[in-house]
Amino acid sequence: MYTTEGIVLKKTAVGEADALFTIYTKDYGKIRAMAQGVKKETAKLKGHLETLNLVQLGFVLGKNGERLTQASLLKHWPTIRVNWNKVSAINRVTDWIDRGCMVGEKDTELWSLLINNFQYIESMNNFTVLDFTRTIRAFEKEFSSILGYGEKSLKNIEYINNV
Repeated sequence: MYTTEGIVLKKTAVGEADALFTIYTKDYGKIRAMAQGVKKETAKLKGHLETLNLVQLGFVLGKNGERLTQASLLKHWPTIRVNWNKVSAINRVTDWIDRGCMVGEKDTELWSLLINNFQYIESMNNFTVLDFTRTIRAFEKEFSSILGYGEKSLKNIEYINNV
């Protein structure tokens, strides 16, 4: 059994009662783990495994991949959830992490970047559209740098997306 902290990036319903979670963890990088029966009213993991939550989790490696066995909520970032600009910024950050990282590749710099962005956005009192733009640009620049692409490649990606 493995334990670590992680941020729930995505939740996908599977069948009647199960769900597949994409979680970026401190010790194992991005993982995709199944939680059996999590959609049932009496499920012990139900309230903890919501998207954007910071959780302490336990999982085992099964023949069909990781399976979540325990989770406890560490932080749910309450001010992020009530401000549209904050939600949009965090969703952009988590989308970049999900799309840019391979499963099972631990990266302490990316973990720090992710946590720091959550803490920064949570701490802002009035998160305006300008704050959103600045935060996302700074995140994208740092994210690209950590992955080894640097700022120049990021500009090339933006150029390609705009063509």
